[in-house]
Amino acid sequence: MADQRTEGLRERKKRRTRQSIIDAAHELFHLKGYEAATVEEIADQAEVSVRTVFRYFTSKEAIALAPLDEMGDLTVAALRRRPADEPPLTALRNAAFDAWTLMSPDGDSLRHYADHLLLLDGSSPLAGAVLSRLVAIGDRLAVELAEETEPSPAEHATTEHATPEGTTAGNGPPDPGLGAQLTAVTFLGAIQVATRAWCSSGSTDLGDLLMTVDLCLGRLGVQPPTG
Repeated sequence: MADQRTEGLRERKKRRTRQSIIDAAHELFHLKGYEAATVEEIADQAEVSVRTVFRYFTSKEAIALAPLDEMGDLTVAALRRRPADEPPLTALRNAAFDAWTLMSPDGDSLRHYADHLLLLDGSSPLAGAVLSRLVAIGDRLAVELAEETEPSPAEHATTEHATPEGTTAGNGPPDPGLGAQLTAVTFLGAIQVATRAWCSSGSTDLGDLLMTVDLCLGRLGVQPPTG
């Protein structure tokens, strides 16, 4: 029992140290810009050694993108908890809001991260890395959606043999994963547009962000949940 408690304390200390490095780095990014801030300055701001910084992160870029990675992890976990009969885009919307609330209850931290990760003019030196991360997150979300919507073996066999005239028997329907990928990409596109609009408005209220997301999804024909 004592060993478990000690292990728990160690893990909490590691999480606090990791978060302090992230917070220090993002504060410096806002004050000096991403390119001007150095790992040495980040370590000094977080009151740790440079060696400790590299124990948690492989590079300055990895520190900058850490909030996006966490958001992906939290959204995937929240998506797994959504009801099985919830429409995919609605499930993604609700999962994302759950993730935002866990990560940044007052909205300040999320806004702080988004301000330079999703610059309005697209001039961020991290733009390419952010895009790469978003693609990876989209792939993870698509896997979760595909697992929820994949037809049973019996359904797949029935559809596979009911091919229209002029098609090759046995080819079957398009991979259901394609639909899941399209849904995930559509959702992430709406999130980026909404987040940029939210940052531009100066708000830190997550309710405002969610309302903007709903407006974007509404343009795509997705009705926001009621109640």
